Amino acid sequence: MKLADTILENAPGAFDEGFVVDSAVAVDDDIWRQLRQAEEYFAQGVAANQEAAWAEAQLHLERALKVMADLDIDTTDISPEARKYNTLLNEIIADYRLTLLSLGTLPEDASPSVFLEKLSSLPEVGEEAAVQLEGEQKPIDYNIPIVFNDKVKKAIIYFQTIARDAFERYLQRSGKFIPLMTEILRQYDVPTDLVYLPLIESGFNCKAYSWARASGPWQFIASTGKLYGLNRNWWYDERRDFVKSTHAAARFLKRLYDDFQSWELALAAYNGGPGRVSRSIASQRTNDFWELDLRKQTEEYVPFYMAATIIAKNPELYGFHVSYDDPISFDVVPVGKSVNLKTVAKLTGTSVDVIRDLNPELLRDVTPPKVRDYQLRIPSGTSNQFWAGFDNVKPASESNWVQHMIRKGETISSIASKYGVSQYAIMEANNLDKRSRIYPGHNLIIPVPVNSEAVAGYEPERERHSGGGGSTYIVQSGDNLSEIARSFKTSAETLRKINYLGNSSRIYVGQTLKLPVDKKSLAAATKDRPASTASSKQTQSYVVKEGDTVWDIARRFGVSTATLRSLNGLTNSARIRVGQTLKVMGSPTASIQNPLTYVVKRGDTLHDIAKAFGTTVRALMRTNNISDASSLAIGTRLKIEKE
Repeated sequence: MKLADTILENAPGAFDEGFVVDSAVAVDDDIWRQLRQAEEYFAQGVAANQEAAWAEAQLHLERALKVMADLDIDTTDISPEARKYNTLLNEIIADYRLTLLSLGTLPEDASPSVFLEKLSSLPEVGEEAAVQLEGEQKPIDYNIPIVFNDKVKKAIIYFQTIARDAFERYLQRSGKFIPLMTEILRQYDVPTDLVYLPLIESGFNCKAYSWARASGPWQFIASTGKLYGLNRNWWYDERRDFVKSTHAAARFLKRLYDDFQSWELALAAYNGGPGRVSRSIASQRTNDFWELDLRKQTEEYVPFYMAATIIAKNPELYGFHVSYDDPISFDVVPVGKSVNLKTVAKLTGTSVDVIRDLNPELLRDVTPPKVRDYQLRIPSGTSNQFWAGFDNVKPASESNWVQHMIRKGETISSIASKYGVSQYAIMEANNLDKRSRIYPGHNLIIPVPVNSEAVAGYEPERERHSGGGGSTYIVQSGDNLSEIARSFKTSAETLRKINYLGNSSRIYVGQTLKLPVDKKSLAAATKDRPASTASSKQTQSYVVKEGDTVWDIARRFGVSTATLRSLNGLTNSARIRVGQTLKVMGSPTASIQNPLTYVVKRGDTLHDIAKAFGTTVRALMRTNNISDASSLAIGTRLKIEKE
């Protein structure tokens, strides 16, 4: 099955049996939109790879990885979001490896995972290869064992050539954090030269995210981070905090050294895992790192760190003339209520980007609720002006989240449907898992997107549309079937029946639902209309084309997948094949019927549009002069031209 098919077939609405869906909620979840955006970039990268446009492929795949890094998903979970995330990430990595084999040099924005992966793909250097030096080499003091062998030489040459732009950017950024991190390392009595480890782990990027699903400047995976006190939830991820993660890294590295009594082995274990290194030592009967047969990446990792440290302690000698970022400095204020970072920026007279950089652990542009005296960082010297206006600040809870008192009979699913958010978001915000139980009378935090009207008690105005086939309603973001039924004075059961929706069927943003006949509306709509007007829901045939999925076809004809499957006797697990004739209701939306242009609707991606017209993303981008797939705006009129 194609990756696009797996994403669509298993989008919200195709939940595992572990998710009990009480009512059909409109699928417009931000997580899935971002997954589709990452897939869009991935598709562009694959297309560029096929045309041997390696630099272009690298650009698109990096963009895909950035979108993935910004998603807050527990990859160890069994939710549909986590499953799709892992599938897509593995696909991106596989194609990126192909790109790296042919890519000449790495740009400065290359991710750290690519940094080491590219080195591992290079052949060993011969004796004739030489490190380029500028000036006379002088003795340098190290407080961790450093050797200069062929593996280290290979890494230095790599930094000086292929990875030069990226490594110079990492060195520049290191100036921001090295003074602070060095002081923390001293507190744990570990070698301060370990402060150069983030050069190869993250490039000193607090938001760096690796192919191994590690995060932060010291690249902790979730399980190891938790062991060393780095917590994560819907509001924050402490692995990204440059202070907390440095304390954790110092403790972890100290423990590894205590276990292995060798810094080479400790570093190897930091990269490859202590269990794997211990087993290798036992089976190979040697504790000499340079003699051990380990994973290739781990074998490269230690000399990679040594080479980075050698250059970082004497960059000019190796041809790097770096303009370092200024050391980070800040005040810390204990915040007793949830506050928006934009508000903090206004109080301190700075930009929201500065506040974000000082607090990289925050994932939602807001300090977490229900945390007493949250330690918020603000620019140095701004504490007085912050406190002068803080008492008048409106709690962010009124615009970013709401509290919901659980009623008898409610489930996470039904509450998620009510607010138009995902079950995953509610569970993350409240530190719940699949085994957690909720009880009437208790409160839940409901994370509501900024500017969303999906708050308790909100009842949107819903407009009935009249046409040849009777009254209809177009599903909006945050809708669920129960609320739509209540708005039009009918029942969810009736809506399911007249729209051929099964009990577990989902509805989709932009989907057209048929409504029960309203006599007054019908009289007005049919007053001057010939009685012979055909119904827009008349059954006709459609021949399945290459790349089609049930989801695509249903969306194209404005019906649900349950309706389409019901009309054709298809089970939920049944697949469709090219050339198969399906019964469909109605006709494609007006914008798709036009063979020359298409007007972009909410939720559209270039990938979807290309499939609908039997063309490619690349053709759409070329014809419409689109350079960035994520900039597709609702209402844009696209020219359709097949390759």
